[in-house]
Amino acid sequence: MPTAHDQDYPPGDWTVGGLRDALEGPGEAFTLPTYDDEAAWTALRTDELTREPVEALLDDAESARDGDIPSLTASQYLDYERTGDRTRYEAAARERRGRLSALVIAACVERDDDFDPILDYAWALCEQATWTWPAHLGDESREGLSGAVSSEERTVALFTVGAALLLAEVDAILGDRLHPALRERIRSEVDRRVFTPYEKRDDLWWTTATNNWNAVCSTGVALAALHLIDDADRQARIVERVADGLGHYLDGFGVDGGTTEGVGYWNYGVGNYVALADALESATDGSYSLCSPPKLERLATYPLAVELSPGRFVPFSDSDEESAVAPRAAAWLGRRLDEPGLAVRGRWEMARRTDAFTGPNVASLPEIIRDLHWTQTVPASWTRAAPLTRRYFGGCEWWIPRASPADPDGLVVAAKAGHNGESHNHNDCGSFVVHANGESLLTDPGRPEYDRDYFGPARYDYVAARSLGHSVPYVNGAEQAAGEEFAATVLDRRSSSTVDAFEMELADCYPEDAGLESLRRTVTLDRTDGVVSVDDDAVFANGDNTFESTLISTFPIRSDGRQLIVDGERSRLRVTPDDPDAKRSVERLADALETVDGTRDVWRARIAQTVSSPVTSLRLRIEFNGRA
Repeated sequence: MPTAHDQDYPPGDWTVGGLRDALEGPGEAFTLPTYDDEAAWTALRTDELTREPVEALLDDAESARDGDIPSLTASQYLDYERTGDRTRYEAAARERRGRLSALVIAACVERDDDFDPILDYAWALCEQATWTWPAHLGDESREGLSGAVSSEERTVALFTVGAALLLAEVDAILGDRLHPALRERIRSEVDRRVFTPYEKRDDLWWTTATNNWNAVCSTGVALAALHLIDDADRQARIVERVADGLGHYLDGFGVDGGTTEGVGYWNYGVGNYVALADALESATDGSYSLCSPPKLERLATYPLAVELSPGRFVPFSDSDEESAVAPRAAAWLGRRLDEPGLAVRGRWEMARRTDAFTGPNVASLPEIIRDLHWTQTVPASWTRAAPLTRRYFGGCEWWIPRASPADPDGLVVAAKAGHNGESHNHNDCGSFVVHANGESLLTDPGRPEYDRDYFGPARYDYVAARSLGHSVPYVNGAEQAAGEEFAATVLDRRSSSTVDAFEMELADCYPEDAGLESLRRTVTLDRTDGVVSVDDDAVFANGDNTFESTLISTFPIRSDGRQLIVDGERSRLRVTPDDPDAKRSVERLADALETVDGTRDVWRARIAQTVSSPVTSLRLRIEFNGRA
């Protein structure tokens, strides 16, 4: 039965019968070029936009032909259970999928009729004991290897579905050029591991999730079904359930299109959502559209609104500051929704890409071919949209004002209220970022390298997730606590041509030990002199209290008299507290942030007051002062 959603969501009213009739029509779900379309593949190799990444993919394919298929061992799989490390197994599994993807691209571009390397890699994927990665087993990981292996996949998860969709699109592109035994094996394995469990089980948590898991898994199931299943009735049952579930995914966005998951997970979730939207519109001759929910138009431009400077984005929660907008999502949505500025952003992202799609979520064929082909459809004459002076996302309570929208490297501030039970949560209500000249001198640390403990009880021992790793108050020795009930309240937003201010109440973000009756934080951007101020006004239940304003940077912080100085690579920032008696200290947390690119130092400054009265105020003046 369809379920209610918190917004206007027409796909929630779709029926199996209606979908079946539409899917029995002449429409085709796979809208991308197949091997037979030689001209389209030749264009990819010769087009200035796509030439470099295609050549990199061809190099990867040559390496795959010359090398052995990366092994996946039982001991690699057990790393996660034994030590919490997920990198050895995942790196090898990603390499397998990436090489298979490159081989398919190379076959189409180079017109190679030797399909044995593709046969070997695809067959090896079918032979894997499990497509579920160890980090996604949940409680079943306690069973060791037995939790991963059974006659039927126990966990229909992100990369289980990812393998199914990869194989389905290998089949869709190459068709009869694949060995008949492989085509039969693909259908058998995907049915056993994905379709049958999905149809039988009603306990797959992600089917009603409001985060990216829903979009990625749901899309993978439905797209694979459209490619591999010949029975329109069975296709319709799967698509109807998937479409209803995707309404919950859209529920995770605010009415204004904002999401707490950040641009990286927007790429992952929305990038998959539009892949299914494209296929369904084609397969049903436009009768059924996932673009019908009005919210889609509002969430489409979210990445542009949270960009601090070119290629740098708001890094709250588990977001990466240095990132990109998924070319496929921007290009397709921009054209479909008549948003030229978004579409051209997809083309721009492709133009600056020279690698072989080696990022964590774009190393597989379904993403690669859409990035390549869809960005080609965007006219080169279209121009990028200028950012807005200010943007506020009420659903996630993110506030982003700019000093000068005409200057892409100008001063921009980001601050958040929210609560401490968000998806990919950090205990960071009241946190803020001060960014200029392409760097954040006061910042949020973003996400670390994921391991088992980070998604367990020890999460808030990590600098990246605890409130002492963010620019938020530290009160009477108490950090903010985790849970949705520990929430900020937005009190006021003031805007004018010269000043923007964001005021929030933070007392409820702290446990009782903090002794707070009220903690009001106001972040202000004054465009007249390019000054940011952070004002904290605290009211305590009793006297004799300590109050600290904590500042976080991944650049060195030093103390210079009353001021704290942050030395970036391009700019220097000065922080001046209004209280001359406040104590200032700086800690260098060496190798505190372990990321996919290695470890990074974090600098934490504390501006501390000891107060005997139940009321205190601390005001910080933050200004740029020349080059570093």
